[in-house]
Amino acid sequence: MGQDLWSQWLLNRRFGGDPKRMRAALDYLYRVRDRVLSNANLTDGETLLDVGCGDGLIAFGALEKVKTGRVIFSDISQDLLHHTRAIAREMGVLDRCRFLLAPAENLPLQDASVDVVTTRSVLIYVSAKQQAFEEFYRVLKPKGRLSIFEPINRFAYPTYAPPHMFWGYDVTPVNGNRPEGKGTL
Repeated sequence: MGQDLWSQWLLNRRFGGDPKRMRAALDYLYRVRDRVLSNANLTDGETLLDVGCGDGLIAFGALEKVKTGRVIFSDISQDLLHHTRAIAREMGVLDRCRFLLAPAENLPLQDASVDVVTTRSVLIYVSAKQQAFEEFYRVLKPKGRLSIFEPINRFAYPTYAPPHMFWGYDVTPVNGNRPEGKGTL
């Protein structure tokens, strides 16, 4: 049986076989990854949940950043989870990883079980965005952090939005306005 369409595109076709295009894209993506991880403020011993991990760009960056932290790779593609598991095995970090087949809006994790939630270019594909934010809030520990990167399309949403709104969704619970002191977007 072949790979699902999403993993085929992500792993084999997104750069069109052009090494220059791949290098330029990866240079950009590494900068995005570094910014997401910097904003996540991950420290040793913490657990990071990378929702929509894809090929593991953020998750593997987190594993390199801290030596005792744990990372949960979460995606809707079992093929991508197999791919990232194989890389983790090759890197010798499999014992610090967990692989979770789940959509952003239905995370089978305990309440308050992770320190950091990250996503990169995931919410753009999620139709139930409010439910995804509620799930992020639910699985974050008190004082947990959310660090996301999403592409911005100036035609998709007004350029001004109140600080508690993200693409028309109320993100108050994860925007630092909760008594336990959750991080800000």
